[in-house]
This record gives sequence, structure tokens and C-alpha cells, in this order.
Amino acid sequence: MRSKRKQRFYCQPVQKGEGEIILSGDTAHHLTKVLRFKPGDILTVFDGSGFEWDAKILDKKRKAVVVKLLKKSKPIVESPLKITLMQSVSRSQRMDLAIQKATELGVHRIVPILTNNTVVQLDRKHAKKKMNHWKNIIINAAEQSGRVSLPLIEEPTQLDETLLHLYKNEYALFLDTTGTTDLGSKKVSNITIAIGPEGGFTEVERNMADQAGYHIVKTGPRLLRTETAPIMAISILQYLYGDLAN
Repeated sequence: MRSKRKQRFYCQPVQKGEGEIILSGDTAHHLTKVLRFKPGDILTVFDGSGFEWDAKILDKKRKAVVVKLLKKSKPIVESPLKITLMQSVSRSQRMDLAIQKATELGVHRIVPILTNNTVVQLDRKHAKKKMNHWKNIIINAAEQSGRVSLPLIEEPTQLDETLLHLYKNEYALFLDTTGTTDLGSKKVSNITIAIGPEGGFTEVERNMADQAGYHIVKTGPRLLRTETAPIMAISILQYLYGDLAN
């Protein structure tokens, strides 16, 4: 009979020599109130450093769970391909899905971008709230998918020439329905992909990306939603250059 997979939880950075840690907040609530864990139960914790630990619950309280760190390991689950996803900000659930699936598929960095056709308006207050929300989605996706490192997520930023150059890697792709090239087969290890908003990139933005050295790539014969395009592109890139080929 197949063994039950241990539950995984993100924790604060573990200090060298530290034998016990405390899980608090939503994690503690989920452990005690939802999953009904009790002292003696075994789980897995990771701190985003690339390592994870088997851990045993020593004590549980209303808002904190004390766990003892047991076996430390460094599983090979992170992709050798460093993908930077420049994702146009879309409506709540669509953006959440794009970030969740990008994390599961192994991206290295997520850059939310604001374009001429972006329908979501973000002021400083809403941007901060969104950032906290997106970070939680990343953590949850990493817990579920077995990742031991968290993708970096940047502040939402207006798409311009400076931004295109800042996050441009050795292979930079600008996905658009007007593209004339494909994803290619050149062996690379660092890739940037830019995904447009629901209304697509404007001609000015396409020209700007072209001048910055991005390859304008057609997404295929069918029109994809802004949350579907990154899933398609990342999956293909991980198959061509990353760790999905096996």
C-alpha cells in the first residue's frame, strides 16, 4: 500500500544548530484546527533555503506549534533553468492562478507588470496588500508541489524600457499573437518571458520589447487567456531546457 505523503509547511529561516522551531499564525491554525495534528505527529518543514527537515510536534498551543527538527535533507526538486516570468497583472483569480501554477512549474522570479491594457488599477495601499496575498499563494504552492525554494516576487511595476532591460536574460521572449518566431531549441539556462494582459500588448510595447532584444513569440493558433499563456510557455520551456524532459 502506498505510504501517505507527509504534510509540508513553510517556516521562518532555520538558524545553524537550531533544534526546535515554532510554527505560528495561519500555519499553526491549519495544523491544529484543520489537520488536527497532535504531539508526536511527523511533518516536513522548509525555510526556502533549499533544505527541508523531517520534524516532530512536541507541543501545540492555540497560536503556536513547537516542533523538533529531525533529519535534514536537500532534495533535488528545483529546476536548473532560471525562468523570470514578467506577468501582466490581471483580475484577482486569474493572477492568483498564474502565480500559483508558475510556482508549481518551477519559475525562479515573478515580476508583475502594468501595461497599457492592464485593467487592474493598483495604488500603493492595494499593491502592498496584493504583494502579501501573492506571497501566501507562492508559499502554499511551494508547500504543495514539494519545492524547497520560493520564487522571488517583485513589486508591480510599469512596463518600460528600463524594466525590460533590468530583467532581460540570455534568452528573452515576448509572447504575443503577432509573433513570428517559435520558442526555439537553443540550449539556455536563464530565460525571461513576458506575458501580456487580457487585451494584449500594444504596438508601442511590442516595438519597445523588440528594440530591447526580446524575441516576439507567437503563442499558437488559438487565443490564450493571460493566465493560460504562462502555464503553456513555462511547461514547454521546462521540457526543452529544464527538468521536465524526463
